[in-house]
Amino acid sequence: MQCSLIFVVGLVASTLGSAVLRAAEPVKHRFLAADESRGQLVYVDQFDPSQDWTLKTPEKHRDLQLIGGGKLLTNTDSGYREYDLKTHQGGKEVKQGFLSGSTTVQRLADGRTIVGCNQKNGITFCELDASDKLIRACSFPQINSLRLFRLSPRGTLLFGAMEGNASKVIEADLEGKILRNLTLPEARHNYQVLELPNKNLLVADGYGAAIEELDSTGKTVRKLGGKPGPPGLLMYFFAGIQVLKNGNIVVSNWTGHDAKDSDKAPQILEFDKDGKLVWQWHDPQRAGTIHGMIVLDDLDTQVLNTDTSSVLGPVN
Repeated sequence: MQCSLIFVVGLVASTLGSAVLRAAEPVKHRFLAADESRGQLVYVDQFDPSQDWTLKTPEKHRDLQLIGGGKLLTNTDSGYREYDLKTHQGGKEVKQGFLSGSTTVQRLADGRTIVGCNQKNGITFCELDASDKLIRACSFPQINSLRLFRLSPRGTLLFGAMEGNASKVIEADLEGKILRNLTLPEARHNYQVLELPNKNLLVADGYGAAIEELDSTGKTVRKLGGKPGPPGLLMYFFAGIQVLKNGNIVVSNWTGHDAKDSDKAPQILEFDKDGKLVWQWHDPQRAGTIHGMIVLDDLDTQVLNTDTSSVLGPVN
């Protein structure tokens, strides 16, 4: 009886010990990152670093999208380019004068492409058909400083902008009509906007260095990060974000245009839904400052992925 009791206690202790070890295992990711300050596309595999690679790109870019067939879509300064993730080579490129100042691009399930541009007449969106012919364009002359746009479940445009000195969150349509115009008082240069399933908006607020959830009135109901950051961690400018399937949010923590500005702080951060920092990546030898990233862990690069539903994943 005593031997049996000792065996059971030992088994329980062993099981609990294994559980503690599993819980203590560090978070790891596979991801692509847009290295702004060094003009690179960077792939990092924390599970198998031998798979890492870096590709110098002809120009700096902000936006990244998995468009299927193992291809990645990025903006250029006057259109877009596709890259093959297996060969790490550039492929199809569309370059047009009317796409000058492009900073953001999204491919749709029917083959259309929407390109967002900063131009002299304000922010312009160009809709291209599957053959890259211009279907329509709309401009918003009263606002400027577009970073990224995303589509809402209704097919409307969601993006951040500046209107004078005010940092705006905009919902608009491709006819040129502004449907929502919200102001974030503590933000500057809102970078990315997503719509959550509860209809609230999730905003990476640029120099506010926070991720803010806004209700229908524009009130902030949740805030992750924000200045000042925790001791020893500089939070400077929150750029591209990604909502993971578990509800965590990954964000690029951009810290400057210089190639060595990545020395200042972790380049990518991950928060849980309550704002706890659960993962960070900082490798200033490997990469400069990051504009955006795609965490690839369980994503299928052979299909089109969007974050229209807020969580990045395959188009249904």
